[in-house]
Amino acid sequence: MAACEPQSFSGITPTVFENLKNELNKRGFSAEGNSGVIQGPFGISIQFAWDEATETLHTEVLEKSFFVSCGQIYDQLSETLGKFTA
Repeated sequence: MAACEPQSFSGITPTVFENLKNELNKRGFSAEGNSGVIQGPFGISIQFAWDEATETLHTEVLEKSFFVSCGQIYDQLSETLGKFTA
């Protein structure tokens, strides 16, 4: 298990944030509230905090299995956000 460097995403409106949480829940992650820790498959644990005023989502992978790279996790998160921000 290893952590990853923090990453932030901008332009995250309330609608985008709700859509993201719904999508993460469909994928087996437990995402509730505006901040906290999301637990998911493959031993992934992600700390997140959404700042509604600045429309910024701050994330940091706290734990993951060695089967999944930090880049893969952040790429998937970015790709999912892209569905709702495009």
